[in-house]
Parts: sequence; C-alpha cells; structure tokens
Amino acid sequence: METQEYNVMYDLEEAHWWFRGKRKIVFSQLDIFLENKKPVKILDIGCGTGIMMKKFERYGKSFGLDVHFPALEFCSKRDLRNLAQGDIESMPFKAESFDVVGIFDVLYHKAVKSDIGALRGIYRVLKKGGILIITDSADMKLWSRHDIAAHARERYNAPLLSGRLKNAGFKIKKITYFNTFLYPIVFIFRKMDNLLNKNRAAKTNLEKTNAAVNFILYNILALEGFLIKFFDMPFGVSIFVIAEK
Repeated sequence: METQEYNVMYDLEEAHWWFRGKRKIVFSQLDIFLENKKPVKILDIGCGTGIMMKKFERYGKSFGLDVHFPALEFCSKRDLRNLAQGDIESMPFKAESFDVVGIFDVLYHKAVKSDIGALRGIYRVLKKGGILIITDSADMKLWSRHDIAAHARERYNAPLLSGRLKNAGFKIKKITYFNTFLYPIVFIFRKMDNLLNKNRAAKTNLEKTNAAVNFILYNILALEGFLIKFFDMPFGVSIFVIAEK
C-alpha cells in the first residue's frame, strides 16, 4: 500500500462507514465462535494502522504483523505493543502460537506471492481448533483503479477461496459475501471511474463521507451483519470467511 493511503486509513477508519461496517460483521461472527473461549491470543496479519488489532484486545492479547514499517508506526500511535515487522509467508512466530488469526483485505495483495503458501503459514501458527478469519475483495468484475492503487493481485470468489483454504488444510466453517446491497452502485461507479479516469494515476475510493450518508451506509452493512447470522449472501463487493484448523 502507498504510504499516503496509510495516512488516509488512520484518519478515517474509526468512523468511516466501510471500516465500521466491516468490524460489525467480523465481531458479530467472532462473538459466536469465541463464546466461552476468552481470553485468547490473536494475531492480526497485515495489521495496517492497527484499528482491528486494537478492537481485538476485548478478547485477550493481540499481536500485529505487517511488512511495512510505516504501518507499525501508526499502530504505535494507538499505544499498541506486540508488533512485528515481517512477511506473511515467513512469519516470525512459533508453531501453534495463536487461538485466532485475522487477515483483513491482505491475502489478495500482489506482495503475497502465493496465497496458498501464506495460508499454510497461518495454519502452522494456529493452535489445533484455532480460528482463521478473512475478509477480502470479491468478484473480478469489480476490478478498478481502486485495486491498482491498493496493489491488488486479484479479487476472490467463494469457490476459489474455499479451494485454496482446503488445500492449506483448513475446514470451512462459514463463507459468505458481504456489501451485497450496495453492489450495483459500486459496480456502476467503478466501471465509470475506469472509463473516465483511465489515464489518471490510480487512487483508492477511500475518502471522508458526509455524516448523513456515512450513517446510512454503515447501517446497510450493519443490517447485512445481522442477516449473515442466518444465511449467506450470494454475491457482494467483499467476501468473509471463518475457517478452522
């Protein structure tokens, strides 16, 4: 990720509808799987500016790993400790060190040369019965300047990601798309952006949102978080997985 994108994330992710909504989905599911299992040791891979790692502290002791030093500097601003700089494919942790591993919008990154290799590394550091949580970008039809700016390698679909997880040894507990209700808007916006701005430098779609719009969009994702407890979404801008070692 470009350094300026870390600045944008740090400024936005506490209140921005996308980050808040994603956390709502992640933690509503994690509460189910970690019922009566606290405290736990949790690793956030590609911890970025540290917001997820900070929120993980409610479950136990959290650790963060990121290949980029500027990201870890932002984590330190949140008073986070237990930080390590390193590559996902050669993590500096002992086997069976963690109860939970989270990897959020990282696995699709082009710096991850082999996502199966990365998943096998995660399998190694997870305890038996440990939980892996993934969010990532979905559907190559949405490929855009946003993905280029984020240094993406690909966007996933459920069969593809399921197959790679099983190849790495994981058992799928839940896989669903999310950001489903906004999919048509995102599709149109990104196609228009690709067409109208194809000769301009790539940039992500992250920017400050009007307070009223921010409230509405967050509640759309929060509603999806509730619905996902009962059934899986058939398509979406993003994908969510819980897998077990």
